[in-house]
Amino acid sequence: MKILVLTIQTNDYKFVNNFLIPESLHRQGHEVALGDVDTLSYLQGVIQCKQATFEGGAVGEPHVIMDEMRSCEDFDLVWVLDYSHPDREKEFFQLLWLLERRVPFVNDPSGLFFMNNKIGIAALDLQDNLPESFVSCDEETLRQVCESNGDISWVIKPPNAGCGADVFKLTAGDANFSALLQSATGNAYQKYEMFTREAFGQAEKYAVLQEFLPELKGTEKRVMIADGKVVGGFKKTGKGAEFRGNASTGGDVGALELNADELALSEKIGERLKDFGIRFVGIDMAYPYLVELNLVNPGGINYHRKATGEDIADLLTRTAVDGALAAAAR
Repeated sequence: MKILVLTIQTNDYKFVNNFLIPESLHRQGHEVALGDVDTLSYLQGVIQCKQATFEGGAVGEPHVIMDEMRSCEDFDLVWVLDYSHPDREKEFFQLLWLLERRVPFVNDPSGLFFMNNKIGIAALDLQDNLPESFVSCDEETLRQVCESNGDISWVIKPPNAGCGADVFKLTAGDANFSALLQSATGNAYQKYEMFTREAFGQAEKYAVLQEFLPELKGTEKRVMIADGKVVGGFKKTGKGAEFRGNASTGGDVGALELNADELALSEKIGERLKDFGIRFVGIDMAYPYLVELNLVNPGGINYHRKATGEDIADLLTRTAVDGALAAAAR
């Protein structure tokens, strides 16, 4: 089978999905090409990008150079592992949406666009399993939520960032409460005072205010799901006083253990995501709560191997590919 993996151009292969997934597909006998997400184009009626054939390799070896413009439509399947630059995000997804009508995807671009953020999670209709959350670009609205709920602590974060970036804990009355709230929503007041709204333009930014779960530090888990089935994952633990458990921020990883309730909730989430065309996902959960969805390039294959020594790459890729092809055939 011919599979196009859309990724970014780097200097060498690293122990992450961008290498582990195409390497697994190649090992299984598929004809794999890597495509540069930053060169996606619509030329002469065809979606194209710069590509190169993936012939395998090893971590640390030079990365293949994607330098030949080729059609993205001559494949049996497309797997998106990276975004283009944020300044081109809308056009990037519009081109992928066109391609979605012509070639099957492991994760449909429309599902990625609407679900890979802190807002789309509400579409799963699992309110009993979601921390109380509020989304607004108005500082005063979020301030009133915090102040009307007494001593409850909150987490505030941007809707479309990852790896723990700009995630803060705050409680009404804290010394830095106003500063963090204003920063998360764009520091609009300060900008308008310095430059006027007429000169600066709109400064407000959306932020997600989410109930802080104290138990998260001891119970948070990244669960890897392919075509609705749990295939692996790891336990996430923040170091020291750090409340974020992200491995990218220095958190520790441990072997994943799921009880019957956690497994059932994970697979329920995985099945519902298939309705949105999502067949590869890493969910962050602290039972009974679903904390976050990670859809484009969720770390898990590497950290599962680090925690257990077990390689789940082939199981994950085989299950995701089979699910995508079965969905396309219906």
